[in-house]
Amino acid sequence: MLKMRSFSVSEVNQYIKRMIASDPLMRHIIVEGEISNLTKHSSGHYYFTLKDESGKLSCVMFQSQTSQLTFKIENGDKIAAVGQINLYEREGRYQLYVQDIEKKGLGALHIAFEKLKKAYLEKGYFSKDHKKPLPHLPKRIGVITSPTGAAIKDIIAVYKRRLPLSTLVIYPVRVQGAFSKDEIVKGIAYFNAKKDVDLVIIARGGGSLEELWSFNEAMVAEAIFTSKIPIITGIGHEIDFTIADFVADYRAATPSAAAEIAIISKNEVASLLEAELNKMKRALMRQVTLNQLVIARSEPERLKQFYLRKIETLKQQNARTYETMTRAVEATLSLYRENLTLSKQRLHMLSPLGTLDRGYAVVKHHKQVLGSIEAIEKGDTIEITVRDGEIKATVNEILIKNR
Repeated sequence: MLKMRSFSVSEVNQYIKRMIASDPLMRHIIVEGEISNLTKHSSGHYYFTLKDESGKLSCVMFQSQTSQLTFKIENGDKIAAVGQINLYEREGRYQLYVQDIEKKGLGALHIAFEKLKKAYLEKGYFSKDHKKPLPHLPKRIGVITSPTGAAIKDIIAVYKRRLPLSTLVIYPVRVQGAFSKDEIVKGIAYFNAKKDVDLVIIARGGGSLEELWSFNEAMVAEAIFTSKIPIITGIGHEIDFTIADFVADYRAATPSAAAEIAIISKNEVASLLEAELNKMKRALMRQVTLNQLVIARSEPERLKQFYLRKIETLKQQNARTYETMTRAVEATLSLYRENLTLSKQRLHMLSPLGTLDRGYAVVKHHKQVLGSIEAIEKGDTIEITVRDGEIKATVNEILIKNR
């Protein structure tokens, strides 16, 4: 057996680095792909992954190059990255050192996300009309998240710090991968069936668009929308948005923010109680002041003056009423007198006496008013009544009027 020389890890990495650097293709290359796992460091450096259907490539773009970009890049963007491939010796990982970027459009996942967002917006799933109010003092809070992820650690840290009055009930799920969406839906169904929590938090830490994709699945959106229990989402970082965030009753920027909203501390409860107590005190003081005014107004001399003024006012009102009614009665009687005089005049004009006053006479035969010459004969005695007396006469001649 030939004895071979051994190499250190650093020597191997340096050798591979020299090999890559000696290849002209690696010194200037353009790589197209979709951005994922983008991290914009406070230093100004960008770290991200370029991916396609079957592969991934780690990339870094330093501040001196990122400051030259005239547009923003985000997860899901499809780009052409210009740079050189070299080995990062400390990690033994090759990566693309990006010098410039050209945008090619939206990646497949980004397009799918926008399509889902539009569909659920049109269905009304994002409407405020469907948002359930969050309970002020939840006694039990359900948490759907990974039992080992950063999200649960952040939530528990907030829980311990706030000295809460509520209890956390954790439903462990996978928050990434093929089966995660099913587990998230089962968690929502579990809490709705048990009905033993007042509020549910769905949370996970940050990640790329594809890593957060479980929260863009239709079945998760449907489960959140139909939940009878209010749901807060705390998914990813502040810049991350998912369909679940839009459908939820409240979207928090991070898992910690979701916990701050849901978990009421003892200090907050004390503040609320203090505010209510002050409110009650102010109401009581107002009532006491009002009662004192009532008592002051109830002193004998005040009451006497009050009722004297009241009686005088009533007297004046009665006098005005009597005067008004008297005028109304007199006017009515005057009208009735006028009508009565007119009626008497009309009756007199229509009565037999009125007829006699106008020069006419009434002829009777055997005390019956004579209405026709056929009722008498020559020689009959008739009575003729005039205005001032009666005449008895004998019929000497009967003349028939020509018709």
